[in-house]
Amino acid sequence: RVAKISVVGNFKTEERIVLIVSDLTINQRIPKMDLALQLETAKNNIQNTDLFNTVDITHFPINDSLTEIIITVSERWFFWPIPIVENADPNFNTWWERKDFSRLNYGLMLMYNNLRGKAQGIGGLIQLGYSKRFALLYNIPYASSNGKLGVSFYGGYDQQHEITIATNNNKRVFYTGLNGNTKEHWQLQFTLLKRHKIVTTHSLSAAFKSVSVIPAVIALKQDYLGDSLTKIGYLELSYLFKKDKRNYKHYPLTGHYLDLLIKQNGLGINNSLFLTTFKGSASKFLKVHNRLYGAIGIKAKFTPQNKIPYFLQQGLGYDDNLRGYEYYVLDGNHFGMLKTNVKLELIEKKTSVLKRIKNQKFNTFYYALYLNFFADLGYVDNQFSAQVNSYSNEWLYSSGIGLDFLTYYDSVFRLEFSINKQKESGFFLHFTQPI
Repeated sequence: RVAKISVVGNFKTEERIVLIVSDLTINQRIPKMDLALQLETAKNNIQNTDLFNTVDITHFPINDSLTEIIITVSERWFFWPIPIVENADPNFNTWWERKDFSRLNYGLMLMYNNLRGKAQGIGGLIQLGYSKRFALLYNIPYASSNGKLGVSFYGGYDQQHEITIATNNNKRVFYTGLNGNTKEHWQLQFTLLKRHKIVTTHSLSAAFKSVSVIPAVIALKQDYLGDSLTKIGYLELSYLFKKDKRNYKHYPLTGHYLDLLIKQNGLGINNSLFLTTFKGSASKFLKVHNRLYGAIGIKAKFTPQNKIPYFLQQGLGYDDNLRGYEYYVLDGNHFGMLKTNVKLELIEKKTSVLKRIKNQKFNTFYYALYLNFFADLGYVDNQFSAQVNSYSNEWLYSSGIGLDFLTYYDSVFRLEFSINKQKESGFFLHFTQPI
């Protein structure tokens, strides 16, 4: 039985937040054979809040039936003025292919990640350059006293002078306007989150969106917004189920993950937009032997309607992509994807303190290096433009080898060499986890 829980090192963060995410309580009974696993799970949960550089949990038996638990944390820096310098293409490799510096976005994002010590996030963004964006965000992940409820608010405006209006030979076809307002997008969104046993969440979102394009776009692409419209306003409702039991969400080695998204764009009133989307993913991560790890992930998207405005058609190549196909975009109604990894830990995660930096929020440095062998498989069902996009409606696959470097403040760098079904090969750089 847990007789006492102490939290050390949380100078800003409320102890209540740490205890909620640890899923440990006083008087909780834990079988001795499960104690080590329970404490490891608590450590992972706390680490995945992104509030702490390091987390350590120890227990001290008081007698044969009572124990005390001590949670020691090292807090991160919470206020970030983050310069924005990013490419406007689907990924870094697409941009690097042309090295067009006019296609860069620049600006500033101000973010406070632990307002009032309650893990609340508040921020604003000003982005100029290739496309303009202005946004405000306020997130209260633990709004109720027991941490079961959370809410968030988002408002944003985007403006683009160049947009994608089609794909040909699996490459994007652009329209570039003379002014900056070829496409404008307004959005207001409210989200309510409900937790169940910390790792399982249900989210309900309601958003109002307004999208407009100049008449020249519709002259070239009548179904861009649907029915030759130059402006559309609609309500978007969505439900997201998520179960996250990964040991470290930014680069997991063990555990599993599951999500399911149901999204309704528009209500179909007066023959306006009505589009339903189902999207889900599942992944499993496991330790095979000593420094050898395996991972497998699947993801799929299904849209039952045949009439889909082009600006809402999204297959593979944007948020979701197959390795080895970084240079391509595959539009479509539906897609399915399978990814597999085998990793060899070349350098085990090491943590060190940089003595010359006195501030503990910045002096904790860690790094790890993995050799990664992978194979991907995917399919995009395209009922609109398959005749000019040969990669649609056929199975695609790729394989390769890479180095994954994990370091400071959840940074991930992946350098990969891959070869795809068409026997195209190359080196690619990514900044997110592979699965």
